[in-house]
Amino acid sequence: MTPLTRVAQWLSILLAVLIFTIILSGLISIRQSAMLQLLQDSEFTRAVIFTLRTSIAATLLTAITAIPAGFYLARHTGPATTIIDTLFDIPIVMPPLVVGVLLLSFFNRPLLKEVCDLIFTTPGAIIAQFFVAVPFTIRAAKNAFELVPPIYEQIAMTLGAGSTKAFFDTTFKLALPAVSAGLVLSWLRCLGEFGATLMVGGGIPGRTENIPIYIYLSMSSGEFKKGMAAAIVAIGAAFCGILLVKLLARRRL
Repeated sequence: MTPLTRVAQWLSILLAVLIFTIILSGLISIRQSAMLQLLQDSEFTRAVIFTLRTSIAATLLTAITAIPAGFYLARHTGPATTIIDTLFDIPIVMPPLVVGVLLLSFFNRPLLKEVCDLIFTTPGAIIAQFFVAVPFTIRAAKNAFELVPPIYEQIAMTLGAGSTKAFFDTTFKLALPAVSAGLVLSWLRCLGEFGATLMVGGGIPGRTENIPIYIYLSMSSGEFKKGMAAAIVAIGAAFCGILLVKLLARRRL
């Protein structure tokens, strides 16, 4: 092991220990009674159900739109493609609260409100989560499709397969593990979404309140133990989700 590698190893260990210590401090501060009380809280149960409903719906929308967008970006180049690619990246660098403000302004247009009022509703929260999370799958799909040479599709078509069948039998199948990892990342981003969901959904307890908003409202009202217990549940879900991403990324077909 070279000196540079040794330094990198120790820095990685120190960073991992720091993160683990911070998480452990939260675990230690929570008693079993507080966790049991949280699990019996009907408001928390509704927040969990709302979180799962909206995050899954937003992830499905992401799959429908982001995978074709990623494929297009991987197979085309030029000024127009660069502009489109840049637009797709904007939600990543913008604070989610800003995304929520922009969506709130857009949904508040008189003509749109007459057709469909999405402010402070579950569909509005789904759209907010979708806009925040969709760039992650687009980026993952683009990178995955770029690694698959188009020659595989051409060979399949010379063997009698149609263009659609050739795509799904070769390119899509080879890119699927990385695309799936991107979808899981988008789903995790939806699970942890706070700013845009709060602005568009309103964070109404029992109606448009997800787990992050539940934690925020609990802390704001002085219920520290309840908020910390919910945070531990969120950390556990995030750990399992990230582990799933790692497994999908290492998968080989």
